[in-house]
Amino acid sequence: MEDFVSLEFENSNINFLQPNTFEGFDHVKVIKFASSNITNIPEGSFKNLKKLETFEIDFSTVDNIEDKAFMNMFNLKKFLIYVTKVKRFPKEAFVDMHALAEMNLHNNDLEEIEEGAFDNSPNLVELFIYENKLRSLPKNIFGKLPLLETIHIGQNSIEHLDEDTFKGLIKLKALHLENNLLATLPPQLFHGLNALTHLNLQHNAIEDLPDGIFAHSLSGTSLSHLDLSSNQIEKISPGAFKGLHQLTEINLEYNNLTEIAATSFDDLKELSSLTLSKNKLKALPVEIFGENTALNYLYLSNNEISKLENGIFDKLVNLIRLDLTNNRISDLEPGIFKNLKQVESFDIVNNELKVISAQTFVGLSSVTYLTLSKNPIGNIDCDAFKAFPSLEYLSLQDIDMEEFPPHCSSSLRNLDRLTIVNSTMKQLKKWNFAGMEKLRSLSLTENHISVIEPGAFDGLANLDSLALYQNNLSDIVRDMFIGLEKLDWLSLSENSISSIDPTIFELFPNVRYLYLASNKLNNLKGTEFTKLPNLTYIDLSNNDITSLPSDIFKPSTFITNLHLNSNNFKTLKKGSIPAAPKLEYLYLQKSNINEIQPGTFENFKSLQELDLSNNTLRHISAEMFQGLTEMYAINLEHNEISDLNPDVFENFPNLKRVRLEGNRLDSKIMEVMKERYPEPGLVVLE
Repeated sequence: MEDFVSLEFENSNINFLQPNTFEGFDHVKVIKFASSNITNIPEGSFKNLKKLETFEIDFSTVDNIEDKAFMNMFNLKKFLIYVTKVKRFPKEAFVDMHALAEMNLHNNDLEEIEEGAFDNSPNLVELFIYENKLRSLPKNIFGKLPLLETIHIGQNSIEHLDEDTFKGLIKLKALHLENNLLATLPPQLFHGLNALTHLNLQHNAIEDLPDGIFAHSLSGTSLSHLDLSSNQIEKISPGAFKGLHQLTEINLEYNNLTEIAATSFDDLKELSSLTLSKNKLKALPVEIFGENTALNYLYLSNNEISKLENGIFDKLVNLIRLDLTNNRISDLEPGIFKNLKQVESFDIVNNELKVISAQTFVGLSSVTYLTLSKNPIGNIDCDAFKAFPSLEYLSLQDIDMEEFPPHCSSSLRNLDRLTIVNSTMKQLKKWNFAGMEKLRSLSLTENHISVIEPGAFDGLANLDSLALYQNNLSDIVRDMFIGLEKLDWLSLSENSISSIDPTIFELFPNVRYLYLASNKLNNLKGTEFTKLPNLTYIDLSNNDITSLPSDIFKPSTFITNLHLNSNNFKTLKKGSIPAAPKLEYLYLQKSNINEIQPGTFENFKSLQELDLSNNTLRHISAEMFQGLTEMYAINLEHNEISDLNPDVFENFPNLKRVRLEGNRLDSKIMEVMKERYPEPGLVVLE
């Protein structure tokens, strides 16, 4: 029995531990109680575990801990009691834990820690007391813990800290005070914390950062990360961050900032990331970033900035990311970005830009991702795009642009993806995108396009995805799509198309995914898809189709997915839906189907999933589904089925899932069907 070193109790009702419970287990090094109930831990319960190094109770219930419950734990290195709702630890609880290096008491109901509770654990390195109900800390609670490196007392209700609370913690590296109720910080609170690298004060009630608040205590330290987000700070004074020469990241988002002094960040020579998002800033001093030449990431989104002074970014030669989203910027001074040659990602979404001039973006030569969406842009000078030789993604969403000028394309030769959504664009002109030889994805959705001139897509030899859904197209002719030889994915859904010239698809015979939903294609001839031999996915839903020509899918031998939902089939019979030899998924929901005649699915031998939900079927029989030998799942939810034999699907050997909710079936029938065809359980991947 002496060859094991670990004891674990899980889902146990232990009740009272006795002082001699673990007699004879002096070789055990680890003991753990998980998801258990312990009524009482009396004095000396673990005194026989002489070699114990790790003690853990988690996700359990402990009703009472006597004063000397943990006596004689001289070799213990880890003491972990969390998510147990313990309200109190007696002062004597830790008196013998001289070797303790880690203590974790998080997510209990601790309301108080007694003065001197940790005095006998001078080797403590990590202390976690977050997610409790502490309102205050004893003045010298950490006074005898010279080796402490991490303190996490976040997510409590602490309103005040004495300025000597952390005195003497010369090795402290990380201090977490987030999610408390701190309104002020004593001037000397962090004095002497020379090893501190991470300080988290987010989600408190701090209103002011007076001059020198950190300089008096943290000047000359190793502090690299400072989080002051989600407080109530209204302004930053000139010396607020004085002396923090090693600071690389500061987060001030979600405050009430209206004013920042021009010299506030002057001492932050190593600053790499600055977040000022979600404040109330209307303007910034032109000199504000003058000393922050190391800055890589600058976030100014969600403010009220209406103007940026020319020169404000001149010293940010190492900037990689600039976010100006959700402000009120109506004009950009020419040359304002002239020194931002390293910026790769630039966002100015949801501002008030009306005009893009030739000089607007000069300097942004490394930008690969650009979105100008949600601006009232009415005019774009095509020369503006010459500033972006590296641009790969361009989004123009929710703008007032009536056309994308054809001569703009030549400046976007490296573009991989172009998105123009919800504009006032009405037509595509010849050579509209000529010059974009590398473009692979073009999305022109939710516009007003009714005319596509012949040759509009000329020059897009590498395009594999074209989205034109939700426009005003009605007539589709061959010449519209010249130049799209490599097209693989095409969406023309939500237009007013009533007919399709099959010769169109001769121009891009390799299309595999075709979306034609929500048009007026209720009179298909049967020849529409003869030139699409590689088609695998087709969506014809919501076209008021009552039946389909018998040979419509004959050339498309690779179709696996067919969407015919929201049509008007009413009665399904053999030939209503032509079979495709490799069809696996058929969707017929919301199609007013009230009858399925035997033989309808006779040739659908590859079908695995059939969706007939939200129709008006009243009766189900095995003959309806004759031929579906590979069917794995059928959805019959929300019909009017009142009569069902539980054995109706017994001749479908591969059927595993049958959905019948929302019908008029007896509860006993439903129970039988759920037992025979249970829904798969949730799989948790670890």
